[in-house]
Amino acid sequence: MIEVVMFDLDETLIDRRAALEAFLPDQFKRFRDQLQGVTFQTFEATFFALEKEGLVDKQKLYPRLAAMLGVGSRCGDRLLSDFQTRYPHFARLSIGALEMLSALRARGLKTAIISNGHTGVQSAKIEITGLKDAVDLVVISEDVGLRKPDPRIFQLAAERLGATPARCIFVGDNPEADVLGAEASGMTGIFYSAGCSWPDTLPSPKYSVETLVEVLPLIEALA
Repeated sequence: MIEVVMFDLDETLIDRRAALEAFLPDQFKRFRDQLQGVTFQTFEATFFALEKEGLVDKQKLYPRLAAMLGVGSRCGDRLLSDFQTRYPHFARLSIGALEMLSALRARGLKTAIISNGHTGVQSAKIEITGLKDAVDLVVISEDVGLRKPDPRIFQLAAERLGATPARCIFVGDNPEADVLGAEASGMTGIFYSAGCSWPDTLPSPKYSVETLVEVLPLIEALA
């Protein structure tokens, strides 16, 4: 019997790429004078190349970005501080996220978010987008000293909601951190592809969805 459905945050409940594509032009415009003739195209392309689809911590990314653009470490520090303060306001929900969470709770299921990242930035995004009131629990890696795919962070979330991992489902876009990490903890993992492919080097996922609209029907089929 399924009791809890948990979700990754970035690129699952939140459209990370859309948020960054809105934020980066704004940041570049405000820092244009400090970027010493760097074009926006170079700024954006270098950022995304360094970010590696969200896998690189921004505290590491911005110093590297500043070095590659040749603008100095102080500018990198200011860009990072600006990101931490302003970026959450550009967060964009994935289509159907709030409606899906509401439907899950209406069926008596508890919901949760497990996110790798810094507490300040992740918490701000969760609150600004309305996700805070849409879930029963939020677990952020910086708060608990554990990061996905460590099975213990999934087990901790289950324990806090009074459930065993076997009665939990986790939905996320990262094959290793989300799906395999959840399965290693004893949960059922669902791959949220959003049009992306599963790596050929890993065993095929047992369950996958391409949109959040598909989550509820799949969970009802598994119940």
